[in-house]
Amino acid sequence: MVAPKPYKIAVPEEQLAWITDRVRTARIPPGKDLPTDELWKSWGLPPSYAQQLHKTWTSTYDWRAVEARLNEELTQFTLPINHNGEELTMHFVHNRSPHAGALPLLFMHGWPGSILEVRPIIRLLTHPADPETQQAYHVVAPSLPGFGFSSYPKKPVSPMDMAEVGYKLMTALSYGNFMVQGGDWGSIISRFLAANHPDNCRAIHLNAVVSGPPSPLWHPWAMGKLLLAMVTGGWGLTESERKGLGRMKWWSDHEAGYQAIQGSKPQTLAYSLADSPFGLACWMREKVQFLTDDDFEWSDEAVITFAMPYIINGTPGHAEIYKWIPKNDENSMLEAFKKIIPKQVSFGGSIFPKDVLYIPEWWARCNVSENIIFWKEHKIGGHFPSMERPATLVADIREFTGRIDPLVIDDLKQSGARQQ
Repeated sequence: MVAPKPYKIAVPEEQLAWITDRVRTARIPPGKDLPTDELWKSWGLPPSYAQQLHKTWTSTYDWRAVEARLNEELTQFTLPINHNGEELTMHFVHNRSPHAGALPLLFMHGWPGSILEVRPIIRLLTHPADPETQQAYHVVAPSLPGFGFSSYPKKPVSPMDMAEVGYKLMTALSYGNFMVQGGDWGSIISRFLAANHPDNCRAIHLNAVVSGPPSPLWHPWAMGKLLLAMVTGGWGLTESERKGLGRMKWWSDHEAGYQAIQGSKPQTLAYSLADSPFGLACWMREKVQFLTDDDFEWSDEAVITFAMPYIINGTPGHAEIYKWIPKNDENSMLEAFKKIIPKQVSFGGSIFPKDVLYIPEWWARCNVSENIIFWKEHKIGGHFPSMERPATLVADIREFTGRIDPLVIDDLKQSGARQQ
């Protein structure tokens, strides 16, 4: 078996010079003479914001300094993974805890996320403040195939495939038993993984939970409750349930156009996004404007850094994941909604009000998992809790872990104790 190869982010000088030049010469088109809030809501990224971002990028942003910090904080590797007759070079973070009894935890990102999402929580997970009372974890966070520093697949790679690649990665690292955590597309991928490999993926924690409607045959009361709420404007739902479902519908109606664009002809879109680093950053920045809570601030440096793994990658791989929303086949997101995670896998959900992927707990018990042992709905936070509320997310993961069957915890500890 091939051993993981240590990896450091080191963008070639030639590529970095190209990025710098393309940003410097970027054209910023004019916009409508309207209030900034209206531009954000109805027209897109305001030109005034784009101008400020451009100024920061061309005057003070230092990728080499960011690169050095990432390499210092994140222990990275690459490993060839064979899947569907193709060898994928998988890039991943693997920060092991120094504490005995640490549990293997696979962290799965989505779009427009990356391994950068694990950065604010990784040390909290691997180095708890009080190791005697707080669970520690060995954290594995891969760049999804076609994302970030992983290679671009020449064959179509679905969320189901990504789940299999994640499973193969964990077993290649000798983690025969592990937990998984995910949000956004990472939640869909994690659900495939848990449903297809319940003997290995022993527990799953999600911060984005969504599903198709309850079956009128198997869950008539739940379907009836949902239909009644739909025709009465939310009767029978709690206030948080009404808000959560309402926000998901608002997002679908007003903010999800990018899904159709990226999911129809992603190769065509790639010629623009790959050729314009500034354009790609603006495309991504507009998409996250309404995904975070009001008190979370996207600094210019954070926006640029968030976009850089996509810019460096330079392929359409990230956009292609949206091809799998409408496809009604065994690899699609719709199929993930049909797969109920079996009872032997412990399930936990952390719900944040500014997220846009939400169903109530009673609905999740019908369609998502047979063994929900943890469910918490928070008052604050959004789609990126690892960045917005890192301490809260980590506390939830630990509380969820504390409710898992002790025999399963023993298996996880034994798996984590194997020398990597």
